[in-house]
Amino acid sequence: RHRAVGCATENKGYIGLGHVNGSGVDISYKDWWEYDPSSDSWSQKANFPMNNHGATSFVVNDQPCVGGGSALNGEFYTFDPNQNTWTPIASCPFFNPGDTQGFSVNNKGYVYFGTNMAEYDPSSNSWMLKATTPITFGSWTCSFTIEGSGYVKAGNKLYEYKPEHNTWTQRANFPGSSTGGSYGFSIQQRGFITCGYVGGLSTVTRQVWSFYPGNNSWQLELEFPGTSRRFPVAFAIHNRGYFGTGTNGINLNDFWQYNPTINTADLSENLENQWRIYPNPSTDFIDVELPTEFPSGQIGEVRNLTGQVIQRIELYAGLTRIDLSSLTSGTYFFSLQQQGKQVSKMFKIL
Repeated sequence: RHRAVGCATENKGYIGLGHVNGSGVDISYKDWWEYDPSSDSWSQKANFPMNNHGATSFVVNDQPCVGGGSALNGEFYTFDPNQNTWTPIASCPFFNPGDTQGFSVNNKGYVYFGTNMAEYDPSSNSWMLKATTPITFGSWTCSFTIEGSGYVKAGNKLYEYKPEHNTWTQRANFPGSSTGGSYGFSIQQRGFITCGYVGGLSTVTRQVWSFYPGNNSWQLELEFPGTSRRFPVAFAIHNRGYFGTGTNGINLNDFWQYNPTINTADLSENLENQWRIYPNPSTDFIDVELPTEFPSGQIGEVRNLTGQVIQRIELYAGLTRIDLSSLTSGTYFFSLQQQGKQVSKMFKIL
C-alpha cells in the first residue's frame, strides 16, 4: 500500500491505513499493525475507526495520534497500546491535515497545511494555532524532530520550527533529488529523508540524506538498497530507522531497518572538511584533494541528481584529477566511500 501512516512510541512502531489504486479501483484500509523490534515481528491491533489514507500522525504521552486524511475533516483519534483501543480526541478546528507528516516536540503534537500550523496539547485536549508558516506547505511534505525543534521539508526547502519561541527559520536547502513524497525520521541528532518522487510521480528515487543542524548541512548517506519508491512510511526506535510500504506504480509491503553506525554515527563531524573538490563550478574536470592520512585505493563516485552513478574512480592521497568532459551541463555529486561511510559534495558543470 501507499499513503499509509507510520509512527513510533518508545519501544514499538506502528503502520496502518493507506490505500491501493493501481488497478483503477481506490481501496482504502483501516487496519493497524504494531512492530516489535526486539523480536522482529508484527501483530495486528484494533482497526482504526474508519478506512482512510493520507492521514497525519504524531505521538504524545507515548501514544500514537492519527487523524485528517481522505476520510476525516480534522478529527483525530489516539491509540492506547495497553488497552488496544482507539479514542477520539479534540478535532483540529483550523484545517484538515492530509498527506503531510506531523511531528512531536516536548509531548505536544504539530500538524500543518497551507500556511497554518496547529499545536495539540494532550494535557488540555485542545488545539492552538501557531505562527504562520513561511511558505505554503502543500501535499506530500515530510518532517522530523531533533531535540526541541521540528523540521519540515517542502520541495527543496527546509524550515525549522522552534515551539519555545514560536518561530520559523529557513535552513540549508535540501540538495537531493526528491521533490516530494518522502518520509522523515531522526536518529542521534540527525534528521533523515528517505526516497520520494522527483518532479512528478513517474520518477522515484532511493536516496537517503541526513541533515545535521549543528552545522546546517546535508549529507548523502547511501542509496536505499531496496526498490525506489514514493509515499512510504518511516520511524525510528532505539537509534535504528525503520522504513517500508510505498509505491513506484506497484504497491509495496517490504520493511527495512537502517543502522546509522554504518554511516553517520561513526562519522567524524569534520570528515567533510578533510577533503575538497575544485574548481567548482567546472567545465571539464575536477580535482579531488585528499589528506595524506586517507588510505589510497578508495573509490569515489560521480552521481547525477537522480542518484545514478556516472563514474567510479580510484582515489589516492593528494590530488586526483577526474575528466568530466563527457558530462552535460548541470548539477552533480561526488561521493567518497570509506569503510561503509559515505559523504558527498555537490558541484556544477557549466
